[in-house]
Amino acid sequence: MLRAVLFACAAIAAAAPASAETLRFTAALNGNQAPTITGSMASGVASVSVDTATQTVDVTLDVAGISRDNLWDHVIHAGVGPVHLHLYAANGDISLLVPFPYGAAYADAPNGFRLAFEDLPYAENAALVGSSLSFEQFVATLGADFVYLNIHTDAFQDGEISGRLAPAS
Repeated sequence: MLRAVLFACAAIAAAAPASAETLRFTAALNGNQAPTITGSMASGVASVSVDTATQTVDVTLDVAGISRDNLWDHVIHAGVGPVHLHLYAANGDISLLVPFPYGAAYADAPNGFRLAFEDLPYAENAALVGSSLSFEQFVATLGADFVYLNIHTDAFQDGEISGRLAPAS
């Protein structure tokens, strides 16, 4: 019996990804940098973590100068949400990588709002926007210079503020 239990544990350990890790990124959002040169005085600070074992995404975003009432109603009602990770390719193509659907994860803050998601399943949320990137491809894009966190508002439907994801130091 002990031998069977040890064999089962060894099989489970062998099946687990050997390089599982948590990748951490930050972004400083504003309206004065590409791709959202809007002149908006709003700002935000984001922390994004990607767990390669569970294939989930955590995000904490604190925004000043934009209230939840300002968020773009169309994407809220479409189920996608007004905050997304976008990939801006060098050839000009824009892909929506991960949406952060509107709901209880969005909360009012004194000068804006806060967004906090934990264990957001990548595959499920990528499917919401028809992303064809596998989880591995998604992880590979995170090191690129063209992955941005954008906030879409009624006033700036293409994005009022954004910030490039950079590896956390």
